Amino acid sequence: MTLANSYKKQNKSFPKALFIKIIVFVIFLSLFSSIFYFRLPFSVIYGDQSAKLIPSSRIDTVASSAIVMDYNTGEIFWEKNPDALMYPASLTKMMTAILAIENIKNFNQKIKISKNAAGSNHSSISFRKGDEITLIDLLKAALIASTNNAPVALAEYISGDVKDFVDLMNKKAKEIGALNTYFENTNGLDSNSPLHKTTARDLAKIAAYCLKNDLFREIVSTKKAVIHINNKELNIENTNTLLDYDFIKGVKTGYTENAGFCLVTYSNKNNIELITVVLNSSPYGKNYDSLRLINWVYNSFSSKKIIDSKNPAAIAAAKNNNSTADFNLYPEKDFELFINNSEDKILYNYVLKDNITFPVEAGKTYGKLLVYVNGNIAEEMNLISKDNIKAPTIKQEISTVNDFSRIRTLLIFIISFYFLIFTIIIIKNLIKPKSIY
Repeated sequence: MTLANSYKKQNKSFPKALFIKIIVFVIFLSLFSSIFYFRLPFSVIYGDQSAKLIPSSRIDTVASSAIVMDYNTGEIFWEKNPDALMYPASLTKMMTAILAIENIKNFNQKIKISKNAAGSNHSSISFRKGDEITLIDLLKAALIASTNNAPVALAEYISGDVKDFVDLMNKKAKEIGALNTYFENTNGLDSNSPLHKTTARDLAKIAAYCLKNDLFREIVSTKKAVIHINNKELNIENTNTLLDYDFIKGVKTGYTENAGFCLVTYSNKNNIELITVVLNSSPYGKNYDSLRLINWVYNSFSSKKIIDSKNPAAIAAAKNNNSTADFNLYPEKDFELFINNSEDKILYNYVLKDNITFPVEAGKTYGKLLVYVNGNIAEEMNLISKDNIKAPTIKQEISTVNDFSRIRTLLIFIISFYFLIFTIIIIKNLIKPKSIY
């Protein structure tokens, strides 16, 4: 086979025209992509990250009733049957503990367990009649280990009788604003207490009240503790396993057959403090529900500076005889707003004064700025001038940013064009048949 025939055979198996078209297409595609990339804003190229936020309508819980409340303001972020009457189980002990704390003067005082307090209460820690224990250790046993005998002992110490103490619990509930709450005992056991019920909303209010007390807050955030019964050490662990998360600082677990699995949680993250309540959930759902709701709030809500007084918000026109000139108007103050990033719609409206004339005075009001959130006015403020302007002046501003953008795009085009020509020349030289002579 001659060299010429060999070349022809190779040429048939490798169509050079198609190869050149592919190379040209790839180069032009790269050129177009590079220009497109450099000219589009980051959010357009990579997408709007807020689109990943979950709307409240897609949130649900295993729990029959739930609520998420701002600890400081009482604002409700999410709720599900928040006013349904439910059994609270050991969440009851929040009220027992706060009343005890408010009425105890010496927390290191030892008391003796009565026959009633040592009774059969399905308790995690067994008390015997005559056992000696301090009041602070009774509080820890009630709130950390959730023992059912400790609230009985505390009630007897404060009021002398459990029934009288329960009356104090119901009175305190009304003072707090938990108007749909009725307690029949101190520990939440409900097999013989059919009227012992409350709501998720009321429990959120009770928890918020309790957490204002430093001792209560300290105890419910404790993972492990040592208490003493008859001077004998006993190690206890918190029944709230969510304390393993550093942003969760309490509050109380609960379970009975009637109540299901219940949990009140206090969390603090991103400068947002939450009270979360889930009632009548499942063993797994109790924690799952709480974390899902808590993380949803922290991912969806944030405090943002909606108005920055350093940036002009509007442009007004002032007249002087036959001349007209524009000047900037600034908000009189900054404005921050706590918003739902995925759902809240923010709109602005500017109302400027008519027939503004020179001179323009610094600090003088020339209009109003209105901020609307979901159609409602959230803020109204004055628009002021920051400069004293006696008369119109002619100024020409050069945008170095726009010039740089144009120069960059032109350079990219020129470099890509020369790269294209250079590549085509190389390809032609590689494909051009060599002489066989």
